[in-house]
Amino acid sequence: MSGKGVVREKLTITQKEFLKILESFMHGKTYHFPEEFQQMEELSQMAAIHKMTAAVYEQIRKEAIFTRPEYASLVNAFKAYTIREVMLQTQRTDGFLRIYQSICEHGVRPLVVKGLICRNLYEKSDYRVSGDEDILVRKEDFAVCDQIFLENGFQREAVDPQHLPQEIPYINPRNGVYIEMHFELFAEESGAYGHLNKEFAAAFETCMCEQIQGQSVWTLNPTLHLFYLICHSLKHFLHGGFGIRQVCDMVMMAEHYGEIIDWDYIAGRLKELRMESFWNGLTEIGRTYLGFSYEKAHYPVAMQNTNVNCDHLLLDLLDSGIYGDSSAERKHSSNITLAAVESGKKDTMASMKASLFPKADYMKKGYPWLEKYPWFLPVAWGMRIAEYLKNSQKNGKNEPSGVEIGMSRVDLLREYDIID
Repeated sequence: MSGKGVVREKLTITQKEFLKILESFMHGKTYHFPEEFQQMEELSQMAAIHKMTAAVYEQIRKEAIFTRPEYASLVNAFKAYTIREVMLQTQRTDGFLRIYQSICEHGVRPLVVKGLICRNLYEKSDYRVSGDEDILVRKEDFAVCDQIFLENGFQREAVDPQHLPQEIPYINPRNGVYIEMHFELFAEESGAYGHLNKEFAAAFETCMCEQIQGQSVWTLNPTLHLFYLICHSLKHFLHGGFGIRQVCDMVMMAEHYGEIIDWDYIAGRLKELRMESFWNGLTEIGRTYLGFSYEKAHYPVAMQNTNVNCDHLLLDLLDSGIYGDSSAERKHSSNITLAAVESGKKDTMASMKASLFPKADYMKKGYPWLEKYPWFLPVAWGMRIAEYLKNSQKNGKNEPSGVEIGMSRVDLLREYDIID
């Protein structure tokens, strides 16, 4: 990983303190601002785009800087948002556990991934908020789960039971519980990461049971779960990026389950799937900035690579927000990175084509009328390009365009050996 062709700035004061705050939250430590710190507005914005406002506020709420008159309105907003988020998270967790128990009582055991399982690793779990819960369900169990959801006030869009999609979202308007039912962990049709589904073919046969708030919750075994978090991060990395919270979760899971994680298995799969350098970057971020303990995780010496340059990866994920949602330009850049991964190499012309003329499935998200009139796809392309040019003129030359972000991130994919 030479980093050739990728130019990044150093961490800002705000970014450094943000990472220190997260590390203290993860490991139950006390945090104090340096005397010269003044960037409270920036810190609050950074916490917001990474969905870590509650965690950050909990760590800094007793700091003297909060008593300054100039920060009164910011502190009040910080506090009110945190109280609201924690209350809602408590409500959502309780609501999810109740509906999950009901499903299990009918003889079905969906596997809960990410969200609830990751939150449970933190001492103050409700401060590590998540907007939804993901469950992996066998297709033959769909009818039972679907009936229970609908009978308990959940709503979903119409689906064809004979041709189920890869995932089905359910929302309960009464308590805000949002659940995504997955039949595969990754979109099978994706040429960039659809192949990862076969890595989890034994998910149900090798699953485990956790006790959360006195209730049995079935989930992936620790080795597969950590590997899934890595793969899930890679998926978002290939789109618009992913945020620091996912790295926090991986560190917490590695430290919590490290003694029983099959590290040799993970190392072998990472090497086979060309994800080794990517993971080395993540572990170095964890070790350098988030207090990742190799000893606590029983992390093998053979996998330890402290010479890796993780700063380019870190700055990208700090800029990306929770799932690459920090800006519309970054979202649009995903067409370029995905095209590069599907071809396996940097191809400027192919990347430009992917950016200007995305596939129909992508275009339908912004132009839903294409669902009914698919032959108007060229018209939608023209409208998209016109809108892009308009926004570029409005934003001026200070902000990078989606194409510039995409091409820069293709270089990042090369740096971490994901493509040639």
